[in-house]
Amino acid sequence: MNQIPFHINRYAERLPRVQRLFPFLGIAILFALQTVWITPVRAQIIPIDDIKEEQFRIQQLFHGSELSSFSNRPVWDKIYREYMSLDSGDYGIWSEPFTTPEYEFQSYFKVGIYRPNIEVTANSAVPYGQNNEAAWYGKGFNTEFKGGFWLTSDYLTVTFRPQLVNQQNLAFDIPRFVPEDEDGNIRYVAEGMGNAIDMPFRFGPEAFQTSSLGYSSIRIHFRNIEAGLSTEPLWWGANVKYPLIMSNNAPGMKHFFIGTRGPLKVPYVGSFEFKYMGGFPEDSQYYDQEDEFQQDRFMNAVNFSYSPFFAPNVHLGITRAVHTYMEQGILQPVDYGLIFDPILVKNFVKTRGPFDQVKPRNHLNSLYARWVWPESKMEIYGEFFRDDYAYDSRDLLMEPRHNSGYAFGLQKLIMGEYMHFYKLNVEFTNMTPGYLEEVRPQNYYYTDQQVRQGHTNEGQLLGAAIGPGSNSQFLSLDSYFDSGRIGVFVRRMADNNHFHYEYDRFLDRPEEFRRGFGDYWRNRTDLTLGTKGLIYYRDFLISASLSWTKLFNYGRYNYGDFGRGINIATFEPMDKSNIQFSAGVSYTF
Repeated sequence: MNQIPFHINRYAERLPRVQRLFPFLGIAILFALQTVWITPVRAQIIPIDDIKEEQFRIQQLFHGSELSSFSNRPVWDKIYREYMSLDSGDYGIWSEPFTTPEYEFQSYFKVGIYRPNIEVTANSAVPYGQNNEAAWYGKGFNTEFKGGFWLTSDYLTVTFRPQLVNQQNLAFDIPRFVPEDEDGNIRYVAEGMGNAIDMPFRFGPEAFQTSSLGYSSIRIHFRNIEAGLSTEPLWWGANVKYPLIMSNNAPGMKHFFIGTRGPLKVPYVGSFEFKYMGGFPEDSQYYDQEDEFQQDRFMNAVNFSYSPFFAPNVHLGITRAVHTYMEQGILQPVDYGLIFDPILVKNFVKTRGPFDQVKPRNHLNSLYARWVWPESKMEIYGEFFRDDYAYDSRDLLMEPRHNSGYAFGLQKLIMGEYMHFYKLNVEFTNMTPGYLEEVRPQNYYYTDQQVRQGHTNEGQLLGAAIGPGSNSQFLSLDSYFDSGRIGVFVRRMADNNHFHYEYDRFLDRPEEFRRGFGDYWRNRTDLTLGTKGLIYYRDFLISASLSWTKLFNYGRYNYGDFGRGINIATFEPMDKSNIQFSAGVSYTF
């Protein structure tokens, strides 16, 4: 099923609405210019997960993060070049900047090329993939192309870097908790959660193609402030694997924005970075809710980080995203300020009115922190996420874990004899509600009763790729040498434990199983072991990865037979294994 016309048509429909945004952008820019005093520069943005980003964060572990919090991505190439100009030693490609051809025209502007990249990913048994933007890695082969160009001057930058994907999308074993329609046909909705969120377990029954504008944007900038229109994915916060509100797990949504290109430094106060954006997330073709929920969405969001003047390697941040429906597909003045809604029910009702008398809205909030120790070549980071309101400050203090998740991790460079250095990364992510469920209902994260598409764009999550109700533990160790790196990784992921607990709680079980012993051995859990590598050879960057995943209790097929002679010693495991292979090559000119 070809999705290309669908994407193009929806984009064309957005243009009249976007044109209304330019007065707002102009006013914001004029205000910002009066507070910033940095020399104009020419540069372009770096795509998320590009090798430049990997070099960037390594250099921060060597030299500190004063030049960028690295929590408001994508970042600008100018800051990357500043880091790569610092003396870190002779570490081959990891201490040398990557460049592509640039052409200057009469000192007015430059034109450059983004490295063309082709990547093939194959899954042997089931769909498996994450943080891959517009791509969806189903069973079989998935081929994608990325590449384009940029044009930049002192005050204007234009980027065009689309993503084209072909997904073979072979049939696989359908999990038990995928519903059927009245005629007995499979509905392409979320496993276990149905249409409570626009997150299909499979994108239709056939091969399909996806086209996305990817890292395409037009932005005006003066000194250290920028504003513009874009379709690029955003990555907010310090997490390496799974940021909790904005990641590149979904295609970048069409949005307008105003923000910083680097830290704004205020003497004796510290430095600030921010991005304010208004986005237009879209539905997948398999979103089948009632007509009242078949409406165009608007997402108002902000990311703000602060570093104290006395601790420039400490970064404290807050992100907020609010989804709503646009009335008759048109933005209203109130929509621009949804991020300023009170975060407590008591205050919200006082200022906005009862919930049933205001526009539907879904609030997501998080606090994050990052602390880099260049002397130890180490960083620690974390994020706390809250979905839904607390009633008042007392409720927030007493039950901060209500509808909340968290992540924390560390990275460290270890100097070695056989390699230049090793990089250790450990990250824990928990999006599973706690025991509070016994006395207080908790929602599936990223879902909402009023804005039913949830925190998604084109059927994929905008937040943590592990999904609502899940938790993960990730460990990787990479070895870096002159022309590349090689490493191993392991991840354990409990897949939507929230569903497992909810379903078990309401099973018709014998009385003896209602007192502390539930179905604790058949929750869905994945264990992944893998290796990955990258090598630079004759102007080509070649990457590859190979992983094996054991999917314990895949499909949840034998749920419901619990407690009648079946226990942890006698149940029949119904597991599955998947092998994923990925290979990519890009030309560096």
